[in-house]
Formats: sequence, structure tokens, C-alpha cells
Amino acid sequence: MARRALESAAIVLAVAIVLVAAQNAAIGAFFPRLERLTTDFSPAYLRRELGRLAAEPGPIVFLGDSVVWGYHLAPQQTAVAVLSSRGCACRNLAFKSGSPPNYYAVVRLLEAARARPKAVVLEINQKVFSEADPAYQKLHPAVADLAAPLLTPDDRAALAVAPAGGGLAAALDRALEPLSLLYAMRSDVRETLYGDAAEPAQPVTAEMFQASYDLTPLGPENAGVHFLTKTLDALRARRIPCVAFLTPANHALLHEYIDNAEYRENGAFLRRLLELHGARVVDLDAAFPAREFIDNDHLTAAGQRRLASALSPVLPR
Repeated sequence: MARRALESAAIVLAVAIVLVAAQNAAIGAFFPRLERLTTDFSPAYLRRELGRLAAEPGPIVFLGDSVVWGYHLAPQQTAVAVLSSRGCACRNLAFKSGSPPNYYAVVRLLEAARARPKAVVLEINQKVFSEADPAYQKLHPAVADLAAPLLTPDDRAALAVAPAGGGLAAALDRALEPLSLLYAMRSDVRETLYGDAAEPAQPVTAEMFQASYDLTPLGPENAGVHFLTKTLDALRARRIPCVAFLTPANHALLHEYIDNAEYRENGAFLRRLLELHGARVVDLDAAFPAREFIDNDHLTAAGQRRLASALSPVLPR
């Protein structure tokens, strides 16, 4: 009886191993290269994308927030997708909660993966340098998961990167994710099949963004400035060209809050910082008409096409 039970258990285990191996092979072979990251992208998917970038000859990597990611637009309508359709080897690693701390972590991950981009394009959105911004001093969970070992203790403390969680659920995750690609990429598979949940449309008013732009003078004590500087230095150390553009802002909507000396001085500070550390800067802050904005800074499809055209001349060939 005991022998029969052991044989049955061995058969079940063998079948489970075959099924998991088949799932892993299928996802590895057929899961699409997405035009942009899903909202809740997993560490496994990001690791896969980094590996693909390492295998490419000189991609141009875009890092940014929801503007470059393409808020309220289809993936093929983003500026990066438009540039790709025109022959650019452009890759969109922007995500909704992008910010300078995330830029630095992703640049370190590109280095660890031995990816060698032809250039890195940074979106510089003055909004995310505000302490009130949700991404001001915080990493995306998937980025934090992969990048934590590459950060200094001081950086981990500044970004509140917690050590691996305890408890049964966390232990189960750590056990299953290396074994099953389907389990590890479950959020990516779900969002690829069903799409990101659409946020409800609502009337846009200037008052909605009253607290979005902190006009406190920027300096090295600002977390965004600190990690932007580290990003630029890391790129320059590897001799990777950097193109940085100041995010277009809807001045017609935000006039009351940003058309002032403080906002302009912060923009000038960022331009000087970028140029001092070797970046080529494109100032698009006031370059777009109001009709090409969805709200304060997110662009319509026409705005994304304008963004692609504005960046195309400064990208390396």
C-alpha cells in the first residue's frame, strides 16, 4: 500500500513538473513584448525586458512617468511607439509612477543586466520633484524588488526599501515565483489579456492640481534632485548619452499656479543641473497648445505625435 502511494505521488509530481515546464516554455516563447509596461508589472517581466535589452544592439531607452507611459491612450499612440514606427529602436520603460529615484534604480538594473543603450531619454517633470507627489521618494514595487541589492544602505533607507517580507504568504511567493513563470508574471498576463482598468473620466479644473507643483526652490536636499544627479553620473560613467526633456505643461490650465518666477527658476535649475552633468536638454515645458493636453500634463494622441517629432531630431541615429 505504501509503495503504491509513493508511486502515485511520484506520478502526480512528474505531471506537475511537466505542466509547469510547459507553461514556462509557452510564456517564455509567446508572451508578447509589450509596447509599454503594464501598470502592475512584475519583477519577472521587468527582468525579462532587461535581458532582452541586453541582447539588442544599441536600443534607445525612455524613462519617464505617466506622460511618456501614455495615460488614457492606447500603447501604440505613445510618442515612443510613434518613434518606433518611424524606424527608431526605441524602448519604453516609463511607468505611471516614474520619478528620478526610479530612473536611478532602472539605470543600475540596466548596468547589472549588461544592457548597453545607444542613449537614455529622461522625462523631467517638475511635478515629481514635489514632496507631495506619490512617487517623490518611492520605488515601484517591481523595481524595488530587483534593485534593492544594487542600492547603498543610505539609498535603501531614503527610499524606504524594506527587506524581504516575512510570513507564510511572502514565503510562498518566494518559493513559487522562481518555479512558475505563469505565477511570477500573473499580473502581466492578466493586464495583457484584459487591459488596465480605465480610470473614470472627470471634468478637469485648475484647482485639481493646486498642490501638484511645489514651488519651493530646488536644491541637493531634494530627493528628486539627488537621484537625478546620481542617474546622470551613472550614465556618464558608462559613456551612455543622455537626452532629457522638460515635460510639456498645460500653461493655459495651470496659469494661476505655475506662471511665476518660482516655477521658472526651478525649471532653470533643472536645465543647469542636466547640462552640467552632460545631458542634452530639450525644453518643452511651454511648447504645446492647450488642445493637445488631457489635463495638466498628460498628452492627447496628437500631443504624443508632437512629442515624437520634437524628440526625433535630438536622438542618436
